[in-house]
Amino acid sequence: MKKKRALIGFLIAFFLFVFLSAPLHAQKSQKLRITYASIGAQTLYLWLAQKEGIFRRHGIEAEIVYVPGSSAAVVALLSGDVQAAILGGPSIIGANRKQVETVVVASFVSRLVMNLYGAKEITSLPQLKGKKIGITRFGTTSDFAARYALKKANLSPDTDVALIQIGDQATRVAALRKGVVQATLVQPPVTLLMDREGFPKLVDMTEEKLAYPLSTLVVSQAFLRKNPEPLKNVIAALAEAIHLLKENKETGLRSLAEMMRLDLRRQDHRDAVEESYRAYIDAMDRIPYLAQEGVKTLIQQMSMQDPGWAGLSPDRLGIDMHLVQELERSGFFRKLSAQSEKGVR
Repeated sequence: MKKKRALIGFLIAFFLFVFLSAPLHAQKSQKLRITYASIGAQTLYLWLAQKEGIFRRHGIEAEIVYVPGSSAAVVALLSGDVQAAILGGPSIIGANRKQVETVVVASFVSRLVMNLYGAKEITSLPQLKGKKIGITRFGTTSDFAARYALKKANLSPDTDVALIQIGDQATRVAALRKGVVQATLVQPPVTLLMDREGFPKLVDMTEEKLAYPLSTLVVSQAFLRKNPEPLKNVIAALAEAIHLLKENKETGLRSLAEMMRLDLRRQDHRDAVEESYRAYIDAMDRIPYLAQEGVKTLIQQMSMQDPGWAGLSPDRLGIDMHLVQELERSGFFRKLSAQSEKGVR
């Protein structure tokens, strides 16, 4: 009888354990909606983390949502429609001018990837004096890149060269072809087309290695406070995706072709995919810190339109790298590198 009671007690304890453990296990998988505002190699790591099941391995059920335009993505973030966003440039801290509402928690592409091309008769920066450069609009990355390039040649965008707000990249390239402007900023893979058409490359911003937050993970201040562990898992998943992209070129090319809806069997499509992959893969960071140099570059850009940004202290900018630091202290990034050395993906 005692043995029977002991067996019943054991079974009750066992089933209670299983019953109580189930909800705890279920909580390990967190649903998150993550938005991105641009399609191309600079957001490929996000696409890959979803496609290869890396998010799921890190306990994240991610829904990836494309929202064209960084301003719309910020609105979706602040309204709670999405929990995280992949953004770059001024948009990552633009909402924080009056009070800190958004926080950059990781930076995965921290270099400017963009080239300045001139009209066929313009072969050097000094020849742009008295000419026009086509940009998207004032305050954008293309505006900043144009001003940075002109500064290299001691040219002023206010008196020596006119910056003309034209619109997106396709519109700017068309304006350059028609002679409406004499230079414009172009990103891969359109850079390949510009080279083939014989437009002179005046400045390669990628080779300049200018620190710049081109692709970062941004969340609301409230979400960071309430969900640090899921966010750390998101960062880990995205870092692992970048690791895979760096270690396996063919996986990167196939995924990028799928993302851009290109066919690798066509040589012109493969060339475009390889141009994008080559340009961005070197700019992707294995340990996704937003370095102080990148912050300074961003503030310099913001201050061009609003001098008030220059006087803000770092804690007013909404940049918090403590989750990346925790992952580094845990040895996570070191383990990824060790796997590469052993030939393990």
